[in-house]
Amino acid sequence: MACVGTDSPCFIAGDDLYYPLEFQDSEGAAYDLTGATAKMDLRDSVTSPSVTQSMTGGITSALLGQMAFTLTDAETAALLPRTEANKSFAFSVKLTYLDSTEQTILTGSLELEQAATE
Repeated sequence: MACVGTDSPCFIAGDDLYYPLEFQDSEGAAYDLTGATAKMDLRDSVTSPSVTQSMTGGITSALLGQMAFTLTDAETAALLPRTEANKSFAFSVKLTYLDSTEQTILTGSLELEQAATE
């Protein structure tokens, strides 16, 4: 059993990437994230010692538990050269609260794929 939520989104290399999230409890109520910060990093694998790409973004509505993370079209293109058809990256979303405690709320595998049209 996973200790946090998981997701496996797929995006197209060379497109802008927009990844919205909402942190809710088991009954669907939004967590109040007032004062917290959020970050999302991509790694080549979950055990990779270095971050491949840090996503831009964070909390967009603290009271509604909403976050959004983005990459530009140039950033997604750089992550997947035209010589490769697809690539997976391990990711996690971590919250840091006012008291400095940290909580990973989501992990997963983000897939980038090529499209024929540039």
